Amino acid sequence: MEIVRVSGVLAAQGLQAPTINALVPNIDNYQVLLMQPAGFIEASAAGVHNRDRDLARQQFSEFLATVAETNVDLAVTPEYSMPWDVLVQAVKDGMRPKPGKLWAFGCESITFEKLCALRSDLEAGAVLICESLEVIADRFVDPLVYLFLASPTDGGASRLVMLVQFKTHPMGDADHFELNALQRGKCIYQFGEVGHSVRLLSLICSDAFAFFDQDAYAVYDRSLVLHIQLNPKPRHQQYRLYRERLLKFEGDATELICLNWARDVREWCPDDEKSWKNIAASAWYLKPNKHFDQRDATLSGNHRLGLYYTWLKPLRVHALFFNYNPAIYLITATKVAHIGVVTVLSRRRGPQLTRRLDWDAEAANWTDNGDADDEFAPLAAESRGARGEIIRLHGENPYATERVLALCAGMIGYQDSWHDVCTLDSCSIEESEIVRRITFCQDIDPGASAFRVARLRRCGQLWDVVANRSKLPPAVADLAEGYRLEWLSDFPHQNAISNQGRRATLIHMGEDAAYVEIEAVAKRVAEFLHRSCSNPHDSLADRQRVAVWFRNNEGQIVSLPMDRYLSIDKTGDASEFDIGREQ
Repeated sequence: MEIVRVSGVLAAQGLQAPTINALVPNIDNYQVLLMQPAGFIEASAAGVHNRDRDLARQQFSEFLATVAETNVDLAVTPEYSMPWDVLVQAVKDGMRPKPGKLWAFGCESITFEKLCALRSDLEAGAVLICESLEVIADRFVDPLVYLFLASPTDGGASRLVMLVQFKTHPMGDADHFELNALQRGKCIYQFGEVGHSVRLLSLICSDAFAFFDQDAYAVYDRSLVLHIQLNPKPRHQQYRLYRERLLKFEGDATELICLNWARDVREWCPDDEKSWKNIAASAWYLKPNKHFDQRDATLSGNHRLGLYYTWLKPLRVHALFFNYNPAIYLITATKVAHIGVVTVLSRRRGPQLTRRLDWDAEAANWTDNGDADDEFAPLAAESRGARGEIIRLHGENPYATERVLALCAGMIGYQDSWHDVCTLDSCSIEESEIVRRITFCQDIDPGASAFRVARLRRCGQLWDVVANRSKLPPAVADLAEGYRLEWLSDFPHQNAISNQGRRATLIHMGEDAAYVEIEAVAKRVAEFLHRSCSNPHDSLADRQRVAVWFRNNEGQIVSLPMDRYLSIDKTGDASEFDIGREQ
């Protein structure tokens, strides 16, 4: 793998390097269009292609029409996806990006000989540039095609450039498919210059295997990295390593866009059909910035359309995953870095999903189709009697729903900021990148599924207990007359409000919690409530309305006596607890 500057490649062709809008480090937002196609693929000695040719022509032709209509700054398709006949015809018909725009299309495989023939065929309308390879009849290349406009160094009208990057490293598979048939390139092209702009470069799927520490060190700062894939196991450790290498460095000016095909790819090789049963795991990774927009309204807006927040805890990175279903995603994003921008204007909010388009087979085009299906509604039935409340909450704010459920289960951690999305346990992902989000249910990992079910069932158990008047402590007896589940940022440690408008904290510790653990949770929630109050009277009132239930050694559901947590023998706002020692 050799990282090569695009400016040098173009200079050798008598062309100037373009100014790419997405890479100008100013305050202007830029727009990105990502296509996550449905996978009906054919793998043979000739390479990897779309099996349903007519459907692929329709979908990718309409995608190109959407690219032109939206006039986005950056358009991307995943590995092996764009049919060459669609792209070539579009170029011959005069379709091209406007100045400052960049298209990055993972194209179907092709032999180097056929690519050279295309160069001659397109000569009148485009300059096709690629590294020189030997012509080998029984080998194919895995190409990424960049399309952009560049001006001649000696003046004159701009030319359409098709810069082709070849995959540099084969995937690992039992049949050695790419190992035996892939003709590899060496060059990874880099747009932008060090110190003057944001840089952009792309990896094609298993290129990630050959991306080492020295490569990450060379490009991590002020870079947008695209990783296009056709990958049945996108979160396999070997595919994650390059992200760890890029994101481990100090600084917040590194962003990654990983774009895979949609879930449940079907492969024919050549006639034997195989279902991958894969996840998509397309995602946008970015380092934390003090202005990253993690307000509920913003994250919920993304969620509705199909972009789901998680916090990649080991690397301290925001990781936003796209819905796994086939779609086109239109995103408005802030620049990876701001250079020469005054502090008050430098607000890097992160990606905002503004449109999601689904394929309408009857109309044969991509259409807006309302909210994305996060597949939470069927799972909500696990909360039994609480289902109606949980569905209502989810409709209002999916992140508030996850906080309510965390409180119901007593999963509030050790800090009073437990409810922040960077701290909330269901939003946190470990290095495996398994997503346990409760209101985004497409991750099929058994552990993630078990986590969601357990959390919802605990809420259902709590609902049943509260419905039994005899189980209600006197301080929350008014709940018998009716209540609803609710979470508000002004009352972050309470998850219920009675019909009389009185808030409460309701917790069910389940069947197997140790008594010492039950007491510790009660102590922490009482302390968090105390800290959040402005005066001792409110503190006492809020802590009186905490109810913690559990199953005792006799198999009975009982409530924990809360009296010991209610009397503060110091005046003023001082706390009687030192939970900082509690680990």
